[in-house]
Amino acid sequence: MNKLFILLLSIVIFTSCSKNKDIEVEPAEQNRPFVDFEVTPGDDAFTFDFKNNSKDYKTIEWRFGDDSVSTEAAPKHIFATSGTFEVNLKATAEDGSTATKVVLVKIIPDSALNFIAESQGSNKVKFSVKSANVTVKSLSWDFGDNSNPSTVEAPIKEYGAGNLYTAKLTVKTEKGSVFTVNKLVTSNGTVKDVTTQYLLNVGPKFIPSARVGSRWGIVADWRVNDAVKQRDGGMGGWDEWDGNSMSMESWGGEPDIINGKIEQTTLLPLPAGEYFYSLDFVGYQWKNEFYTVIAKGGNLPDVTNVENNANVLGFTKSKGSTGDAPDSAPKKFTTGFKLPADGDVTVGFVATFIDPDQYFRLRSIKLYQLDK
Repeated sequence: MNKLFILLLSIVIFTSCSKNKDIEVEPAEQNRPFVDFEVTPGDDAFTFDFKNNSKDYKTIEWRFGDDSVSTEAAPKHIFATSGTFEVNLKATAEDGSTATKVVLVKIIPDSALNFIAESQGSNKVKFSVKSANVTVKSLSWDFGDNSNPSTVEAPIKEYGAGNLYTAKLTVKTEKGSVFTVNKLVTSNGTVKDVTTQYLLNVGPKFIPSARVGSRWGIVADWRVNDAVKQRDGGMGGWDEWDGNSMSMESWGGEPDIINGKIEQTTLLPLPAGEYFYSLDFVGYQWKNEFYTVIAKGGNLPDVTNVENNANVLGFTKSKGSTGDAPDSAPKKFTTGFKLPADGDVTVGFVATFIDPDQYFRLRSIKLYQLDK
C-alpha cells in the first residue's frame, strides 16, 4: 500500500508539472509600503521618541541597534549605554512586500554629563559634576593613578605634581543607563586638548617635507637645524622606522649632534594660562644633554643656555633609555609651563649627542591647557 501511494503521488506531481510548464504566470503587482520616521530627544541623554511617518503597511518592526525590538507604532526607547546605534524600521505590506529606513543615533558620554576637577592648593583637586543631562542614581570615581576608587559625590584627591592622569567617572542613571566619562587631570585640575589649534604635524605618523632612500627625511612644519641633518643626503628629524616618527639620532660612527634643534612656533599667540606639553615616545637613549623646551618668542635657546634663559617657560632635562626592564625610563612624560601674558610660544627639543649610540623616536605630541 505504501509503495502504491508513493507511485501515484509521483505521477500526480509529474502530470501537474507537465501541464503547466508552457504557461507563463504574470507576477502579482506588489504595493511596497512607504517607510519613514523621525527621532526626537527625550527627557535625558539616553531617551528618544520615535515618530512613525510610514504609510501603506500592515506591520512594522523597530530594531534599535542594541538587541532591542519593538512593534509599537511610535515607541519610546531608553538606551542602556553610550555609543552609536543603528536604528532600523521595517514596514511590511499586506502582500508581504517590505521597505526599511535606517538612522544612526549617537550618544556621547560628555553630552550626558560633564565633570571638573578644581585646584584646592598643595597638589589637591576637588572633583564635582559640572552639568548633567541625566538623573544620577549612583557614581564611581577612578582617579587614574591606581589608587582606590570613590563613590563620594565630590571627592578631594591629591596628585603628583607635573603629571597627567586619566580620571574616569562611571554613572548609573535612575532609568538604568550606565556610561563612563573620561577627563585628563593634573594636580591643578582638569585640562583640555588644544594641540591642533596651535601646532601642525604632531603625529602619530609624522609627515616628512623631504626624504632620501627608504628611511630618512626632514620632518614637515618643524624647523630642523643643520646639526640634526647629518643622516644620508642631509636628512634628519624624520624616520620611517617605527611608524613615521620624529627623530634625532647619532648612532655608531655617525657624526655627532652639537646643539641640535627641532622646533615649532605656535600658529597663533597662546592665551595666558597654564599648559602641559605631553610626549609619547616610541623609544630613546640619551647619554649626554637632551632637553624638552618651551620658550617665549620665536625660537629655542642653545643647549648651553636652556636652564638660565629668561624666555624659557619650562623644560625637562632627560637621560636614560626606554626598554623592558623594570627600572627603564618612561615612554610618556609631560612638561608643564605657565604663560603670564598672551604671546607666541616655541616648543621642541635641544640636544647634544657626543657619545655614540644616542637617539629618540617620537610617536606623538599633545598640548593641553588647564580648563578653568
